[in-house]
Amino acid sequence: MQKALIIKLSIIGGLCLIFAIGLNLMQSLVYERQQYSDTVVNEISSQHVNPQEVITPFIAVPTVITPNCDAEKERNCRPAFELNTPQLASTTQAQQSLAVSTDTYQRGIYHATSYQGDLTFKQQYQLSSLIAPASPPSMTSTTTPTTKPAVASPENVDLNTYIKQGHSVSYDWSAARLIIPVSDLRGVSQLPIIQVNGKAMTANYPITPKMAGLSYVEVVLPADLVQQKTLQITVELPLMGLSAVRTIPLGQQFTMTMASDWHAPNFIGQALPADKTFDNQGFQATWENQYLTVANNQMLTQCLTNPRATCDIQSNLYPAGIDDSIDAMYQAEVAVIAANDAASPQSIQNIQMNGFGVSFAEPNNIYLQTERAMKYALLLIVVSFGTFFLFEIIKSLRIHPIQYLLVGSALLVFYVLLLPLAEQFVFWQAYAIAATACVGLIGWYTYYVLNSVKRAAIFTAILGGLYAGFYGLLTVEDLNLLLGAIFCFVLIASVMMLTRKIDWYRVA
Repeated sequence: MQKALIIKLSIIGGLCLIFAIGLNLMQSLVYERQQYSDTVVNEISSQHVNPQEVITPFIAVPTVITPNCDAEKERNCRPAFELNTPQLASTTQAQQSLAVSTDTYQRGIYHATSYQGDLTFKQQYQLSSLIAPASPPSMTSTTTPTTKPAVASPENVDLNTYIKQGHSVSYDWSAARLIIPVSDLRGVSQLPIIQVNGKAMTANYPITPKMAGLSYVEVVLPADLVQQKTLQITVELPLMGLSAVRTIPLGQQFTMTMASDWHAPNFIGQALPADKTFDNQGFQATWENQYLTVANNQMLTQCLTNPRATCDIQSNLYPAGIDDSIDAMYQAEVAVIAANDAASPQSIQNIQMNGFGVSFAEPNNIYLQTERAMKYALLLIVVSFGTFFLFEIIKSLRIHPIQYLLVGSALLVFYVLLLPLAEQFVFWQAYAIAATACVGLIGWYTYYVLNSVKRAAIFTAILGGLYAGFYGLLTVEDLNLLLGAIFCFVLIASVMMLTRKIDWYRVA
């Protein structure tokens, strides 16, 4: 008798192992479909527009440096060279209003989450606060050395070093430009409108970009406005993008407010919003982080004012999120060291500045939810087989291993149905259709297996309750593990209570 029981349990265990392998293959299918979906979204990005990264506008002042040298003593005097000195805003208030859609870009059953809206930067500049010693902002301002020290070694020299050593530094204010960097200019449907001290101007694409690795539009500032020293600038930037938007703060006092109709934002970057609210219309968030702003000021200034290296400002934006473990001040120190150690005129200094923003992730990711549903699949099969086995023991029934196999296969088909249905319908609808079909099929089949309408109804009710309970676990993300643990405890407690009086040594 005991031998027959052991054989039956071994067969049931073997079937569970086979279905576990089948679930692993199904999981591989989910990963494959997820990767294909990501590939389609990447193709849409390459053909339309990428996730956007916007750097706070700043003023670039062409600066000519003429190293001093004694022609009688120095045969190879270094010629004059030009770089761009950044003038950062003393105050910046950024406002972003974005409308998000999942229907703009579609390819078959796949789509990309897109957004469009307006970005407004309200800035104030004090043009006398350059990184060099203060000089009045006239058409051209120059610092003239009082002495003629020996020429510094060009390998480890930055702008401040030239100034301290008394070399000639000339700021060409007549060519000062307001730089508005946007990572993908395809998302700028119209050139932004600029208000400078009440005067309206339109930005243009640079004829000859002077900043490598940085896509931007610019506005040449008129001389009469520059001479006013204090500038009130408003930038109205229309913007489109996919998946995520990130802003790089610059200047002294930076605050940003974002409002959107998206109900499930994922805040990304090196800082979370200081304040956020959610309602039926979407969300609103406000950022203010002087720590990151100071670090970005250091990196940008040191990079642009390094005469011996080309500044390459690279994007650090990924749709899935940003590595928040990067320390902003450490990056600034690395940028300073890299700038000072540039050893050749062709060297390129790469920097990735810190920022914050929002990823418009879909709250109902069908592949993530299908994968989470499959985590309970083996438990579902074990409970179903265990229920059959208890019917065999308690009601003295005989259920063939083939019947176990067919019921387990029907349970596995649920996940085969769930994935393609979820790609066509809302996930809860796909789940309901697949669960109803499988529960109905198994309930009809168990009527013949258990030889009783009542027993078949009990089994069907248990199976339907399991599907409903598992769906409840899927919808409660924060309490998923806790509720799953409680469910397992209640389940094993129920089995122990039902079998507490069974004498397993006498079970035939």
